[in-house]
Amino acid sequence: MLNLKNIFYTCVAATALYSCTSKGDNPGIEYAPDMYVSKAYEPFSQEKHMDLNPNGMTMRLPVAGTIARGQLDYIFNYPNTPEGYEASAAAVNPVSKTEENLMEGEKLYNIYCSLCHGKTGGNDGSVITVGNFARPSFANYQDPYIQNLPEGKIFFVITNGKNMMGAHGHMLTPHQRWQVVNYVKKLSLGDNFKTQNENNTIANTDSTTINN
Repeated sequence: MLNLKNIFYTCVAATALYSCTSKGDNPGIEYAPDMYVSKAYEPFSQEKHMDLNPNGMTMRLPVAGTIARGQLDYIFNYPNTPEGYEASAAAVNPVSKTEENLMEGEKLYNIYCSLCHGKTGGNDGSVITVGNFARPSFANYQDPYIQNLPEGKIFFVITNGKNMMGAHGHMLTPHQRWQVVNYVKKLSLGDNFKTQNENNTIANTDSTTINN
């Protein structure tokens, strides 16, 4: 009888020890699991018991003026207003016009822009040609309006949208938007567009260079 009791207690102890051992996706038995794994909330969702946060939000908005990590070179403080659009003409494109950036800009343009503006900026993309939307007010990217349009204003329109064009700021990072701006200017200026090499010099179409 004593041996049976000893065997029983041994089995119970072994089972308890085995149950507390984590393995694979099994965390084992945890005491107060909320202390190990915090309860997850959807970002910017609302919970009634989150009384200390505005509107019960589970995550507070960043402090005004906060700059995301890695975005210091892409500050664009122009409000989405007519005045902000005009002021954005002063913005300087921080992305160099290298072949690598132009290739990436072309790829992004073909994904996000060509459906309306066409492969070469002729405003003859499939969305326009089927008659779902009106053509832009300018004939094409070779129109003097686009050729003379400041890069900052192009970036503003890509970011916030304008007239029938929707905003793309939530689809493209600031760096990607400036790459698209470079490619738009390349389509617009054609042979007059000047690329840059890795040494940040500008190459003319006749293969001569000018210091930037």
